[in-house]
Amino acid sequence: MALSSSPLDGTNFLPWSRAVYVALGTKMKLDFIDGSFPRPMIGTTNFEQWRRVDLMATSWIWNSISRDIVEGFMYVSSSRELWLEIQARYGRSNGPMVYLFQREIAFIAQGDMSLTSYMTKFKKLWSELLCLSPTPSCTCGECSCGVNKAITAKEEATQLLQFLMGLHEVYDAERSQILMQDPLPNMERAFAMLYTVEK
Repeated sequence: MALSSSPLDGTNFLPWSRAVYVALGTKMKLDFIDGSFPRPMIGTTNFEQWRRVDLMATSWIWNSISRDIVEGFMYVSSSRELWLEIQARYGRSNGPMVYLFQREIAFIAQGDMSLTSYMTKFKKLWSELLCLSPTPSCTCGECSCGVNKAITAKEEATQLLQFLMGLHEVYDAERSQILMQDPLPNMERAFAMLYTVEK
């Protein structure tokens, strides 16, 4: 069984790792690669059960790697070790990647793309950026000041403004109408408004 429709080939680590992470999450096996389910003592009943599931997760990850490079990962001792080795080899430092995504988002323009194609490309870049550089949030569980809601609203506004900046000039009137709204709509709502015009 493969966890990603596009096997890891060395150039697609970010989308591949996200697909594998989500797939393992749906199968409740993330604990094996993130280290939160450590290997039990050898010889115990728990060890045999752990090893069986860990070998299954390892096999799934191998099946999600290109045949050209998978042999370089065949002798790892656990799915956690496999995951860390793949990250070390292909996961680049976040700083340069964050810079590249932010630069690409800053200069993206609709040009001759359809509105749907532009939205899809923009959302992909934005999602990849958030994957590399997630927005901080309060995790204490007792926060009542609303900081998480405020941060989310600010991020959505930034995303919307960046999206609107790249729109083709034929949408100038609609862009102005969207910007006049208070509060600003989220990007999906703005897209829906623009999409009715494109039709």
